[in-house]
Amino acid sequence: PNNAAALPALIDHWRPETHTFHLRTGEMTVTLQDIAMITGLPIDGNPLCMNTDFDGWRAQMHALIGMVPPEPREPEAEDKKKERV
Repeated sequence: PNNAAALPALIDHWRPETHTFHLRTGEMTVTLQDIAMITGLPIDGNPLCMNTDFDGWRAQMHALIGMVPPEPREPEAEDKKKERV
């Protein structure tokens, strides 16, 4: 079932200063287990932590998890002018 109204309702009750939802029944915190259940990602095993300060980090990440983040895009001429201001 599509619960399109649930997300805006939760957003209205989010308190960033405490990282919790404030509901009529009390506070609710999102845990790592909640995210694992929602996304289907496993949370057991070693965490993936790597240094990106060397040239081969993308290849190493691809070897470890089979994907890499996209390359950063080159700023267009207009973007470069805004950066100088």
